[in-house]
Amino acid sequence: MLCCAFADSGAQEDPGATTPEPTPGPDPVTDMEAVRVVGERSPADPFAFRNPVEVEATAFSRHWDEPPSLEEIGMRGGLVQIAINKGLEVTAAGIRRLPGWRNPVQGAIARPPPLDDEQAARAARLHDPGATTP
Repeated sequence: MLCCAFADSGAQEDPGATTPEPTPGPDPVTDMEAVRVVGERSPADPFAFRNPVEVEATAFSRHWDEPPSLEEIGMRGGLVQIAINKGLEVTAAGIRRLPGWRNPVQGAIARPPPLDDEQAARAARLHDPGATTP
C-alpha cells in the first residue's frame, strides 16, 4: 500500500506543476481492523480416539524408550556418540551385577540428639529472659 502511495507521488514530479492545496477537514486516513496471525494447524481428526481416562504410567511404559529420530541423532552428537553412550550404559549395568558390588548411595543414619535432657533444660533456662542465671 505504501509502495503505491510513493509510486503515485513520484509520478507527479513535474517541475512546472503546482502542488494542490490541502482541503480543511478530516484526514483521509483509513483505519484498518486488527489482524490476528495464527500458525498453521493440522485439521482435527473427527474419528481419532480421545481417551477420557488419565492412566498412570506402568512399569512397561516407564522403561520404554522410543528410537531417536534423525534430528535427535544429530542433536545427540551422531551415531558414534550414541553408540559410545549405549556401550557405557551396558558396561555400567554389567559392573553392578558383579558379586560384592555395593551401591555408593547409602541410606541415612539418624544421629543422637545433640543435647541430653539436663543440657536442654539448662539451655532453656539460659534462653528464658525472665529467669536468673545460676
